[in-house]
Amino acid sequence: MKRPSALLLPAAALITVFAASPPPGSTWRKHVVAGEFVTEGLSVGDIDGDGHQDLVAGHLWFKGPDFKTVTRFRPGRPSPVKAYQEDSFLSWVDDLNGDGRNDILMASHPGKSLTLYLNPGPSGGDWPAHRVMEHAATECPTWTDLDLDGKREFVCMQRGCFGYAEVDWSDVTKPWTFRAISGERTKTPYIHGLGTGDVSGDGKPDIVEKDGWFQQPTTPDGEWKWHAFRFAGRGGAQMLVFDADQDGDNDIITSLDGHGYGLFWYENRRDGGNITFTAHEILPDDGAKSSAAGLQFSQLHALDAADFDGDGRMDFVTGKRYYAHNGRDPGAEDPALLCVFFNRKSKDGITWESLVVDNDSGVGCQVAATDLNKDGKPDIAVGSKKGVITLVR
Repeated sequence: MKRPSALLLPAAALITVFAASPPPGSTWRKHVVAGEFVTEGLSVGDIDGDGHQDLVAGHLWFKGPDFKTVTRFRPGRPSPVKAYQEDSFLSWVDDLNGDGRNDILMASHPGKSLTLYLNPGPSGGDWPAHRVMEHAATECPTWTDLDLDGKREFVCMQRGCFGYAEVDWSDVTKPWTFRAISGERTKTPYIHGLGTGDVSGDGKPDIVEKDGWFQQPTTPDGEWKWHAFRFAGRGGAQMLVFDADQDGDNDIITSLDGHGYGLFWYENRRDGGNITFTAHEILPDDGAKSSAAGLQFSQLHALDAADFDGDGRMDFVTGKRYYAHNGRDPGAEDPALLCVFFNRKSKDGITWESLVVDNDSGVGCQVAATDLNKDGKPDIAVGSKKGVITLVR
């Protein structure tokens, strides 16, 4: 094991070789919702209040459950593959102003703006847009409830500092207030690797990044305690925090280099009052194929967790962010794999059994593992340079 050095439109089987898409034997059904590059990452939620999950990608939302009706909610257009979708890297669907209609929160290019689009309801047209942050850095900010008060915060970086933005819930359109939890750590907004979850075991979500984790204080005005640990070199995108080995504490899953190779899980271990981690390789960081499955791909960015096979153990989905650096990364021309890694108990702990769900979709900066067709099983939705794609069973 090598240890990481750190459109404009109207209002599965174990794999060892690359195969047709979806691979032979796959039970997943692929639907290319839109073939053009309209977003770097996609979100899912009920936009029109009909009880079905819809897709949000760039300037468009696609009405579920068949995603055939497409509505523009803001100005925008497709981009060429060898470019970036500057105004749409990640998004979240949530009712921020409490009017019973889900709104859209959208992060643009790392380090640039965060915009809230308020859902006007059946009136249609372009949604009212409110720039709530001028600068929201990292490749993978997240919208989550940090203090467990039922209201979410926006975890990101600003001016080189890790922290989170708070919403004025009396008027969500006002500029949000950023609370730094670190000093200046970098001069670049393109920091890879960020996640949240309870690492310490005190019931409060902590903030994880590629070089360690911040422990949430016991009081709102307390200091976030820094614990250094090098999880990755350059880092990927979402870092997952869940109890992979089911021993009662949360472990960490991350890609090592969003523009290279490598995928590891880190086993949470306690030594008295101290927490440390043991690194376990899933995919090596040197570009070699995994000995367990004959599998390898580069540019791993987005990850999302779900129990895909219903066995009570948390699995995850990830894949290649096709042309992440517009063709300049290792393995850029290799197939854009989308893979589920199943969490299997073994005599030595756990192993990850890989399933290539598709080899021509990959992931973007954000991938969604969620039930799209109400059959009780997680499906997958992707927004990337390969288009807007769903894979259901």
